[in-house]
Amino acid sequence: MSNRSILHRFRGWLLLVFIYYLAAAASFGGFILKWQLSENTPYTLPMMLDGVAERPFVYRQLLPTTANELGKLIPERAQAAFLKKLAEDPPVSNPIHRYFPNASDSANPHYALRYFIVYALTFLSMFAAMFLLRAVCIELLHDRVAATLTPLVIALILPLIQTEGGYFYDMPELMFMALGMWLAARGQMIRLALVTLVATLNKESYLLFVMSLAPFIMMRYPLKRAATVTGGLLVLAGAVNWVIKHKYAFNSGSVMEYQLMSHVEYLVNPRNYLRMEMNYGVLTTKGFHVLNVLLAILVFKTGWRSLPKTARYHAWIAAVLTVPLFIAFCYRDELRNLSLMWMTFSLVICATISTALSEASGRDRKESPVKIAERDRPASAPRAEAVAATQSSL
Repeated sequence: MSNRSILHRFRGWLLLVFIYYLAAAASFGGFILKWQLSENTPYTLPMMLDGVAERPFVYRQLLPTTANELGKLIPERAQAAFLKKLAEDPPVSNPIHRYFPNASDSANPHYALRYFIVYALTFLSMFAAMFLLRAVCIELLHDRVAATLTPLVIALILPLIQTEGGYFYDMPELMFMALGMWLAARGQMIRLALVTLVATLNKESYLLFVMSLAPFIMMRYPLKRAATVTGGLLVLAGAVNWVIKHKYAFNSGSVMEYQLMSHVEYLVNPRNYLRMEMNYGVLTTKGFHVLNVLLAILVFKTGWRSLPKTARYHAWIAAVLTVPLFIAFCYRDELRNLSLMWMTFSLVICATISTALSEASGRDRKESPVKIAERDRPASAPRAEAVAATQSSL
C-alpha cells in the first residue's frame, strides 16, 4: 500500500510554475551574462530599434517593433518617472546595468525603457517556451513525467548552444517552434497561420520550419488538402519575409554570408573538437566538443526509436533543410544555427528520460515487498531475531 500523498492540481501547477520560472531565469541569466543584448556589435539593440542594424540581423523585428509600439503607448509622464528612477543612484537604481555591467545600452536614456521591454519579453518567451515544450512532449510521447522534466534540460542547455553569439530572438524562436508544432499536431491550422505570421517577423527561418511541419499536417488531412494548407502557410511566411527584406533592402550587410570553405576548414581540424568556454560562471565544453557529440549520439540512440513517425519525418525534413545551410552559410561551431532541430532534440531528450524512468520502474516492480524489506533491514536485525528465537525455545 503506497503512503504517497496526492498533490492537488492547483498546488501542482503552482509548484510547476515556480520551478519553471527559476529554470527560465537561470537559462536567461546564462544568456544575458554571456552576450547581453548584442552591445558593441554592428547590430546592437538600439540599432535594431532604429532599424539601422546590419542585414540579416535587422530582419528579426518582432521584439524591437513591439518595444517601439509599447513605448509610444506609455504616457510621457510615466516614462519620465521611469528614467528619473534609473538615474537616481546608478548603477544600483538600474538592475540590469548593476548585475550586467556590459549591458551599457540599458543605461542610455533614449533607449532604456525599450531596452527593459525587450529584456522582459525575451525572458517571458523562455518562460512560455518551457510550458509549450512540455505540451508538445505530452501530445506526442504521452509521458507527463518525462515531458515535465524535458524543458528543464532544454533551458539549461540553451546558453551552451549559443556558442559564438546569442540573441534576444533565440528564445522567442524556441517558443514559436514549440507552439507551431503543438498546433500542427492538434490540427489547429487557423491558429497556426496566425503564429506563422508573427513567428516569421521574429526570424525569417520560420518559413523553413513550416516546411518541416508538413508530416503533422498530413497526419490530420488527406494529402491534397495537407499540401494546400502547407502551401498556404508558406505563402504567409514568404509574404512576411518579402515585406521585411524589402523594407531593409538598403541596410548594410547581406541576406546571407557564404562561409562554406572556412566552415569546412574548421570542421576538419581535430583541435576544434576539444574547445572549452565559460557558461554559468564555470568552464564547460563548447560547441562540437567531442563530449557534446558523444552525449548527443547517446541521447539519439536511446530516444529515436520511441518517437512517433510524424516526429521522425519532421526530423529528417529539418535535417535536410538545416545541415547544408548550416555548413554553407553559418559561422563555425555556432550550434544555435541548427535551430530547426531544436524540437527534435527536445523530443529525443523526452523519450530518453521516459525510457530511463520506465527501466527504473521495471526494476522496482521486480523486487517483492519481502526482498525490499530484507534489503532495507539493518544488518543487526537477523542476529536479534536469532537471539529472540533461541530465548523463546528455552
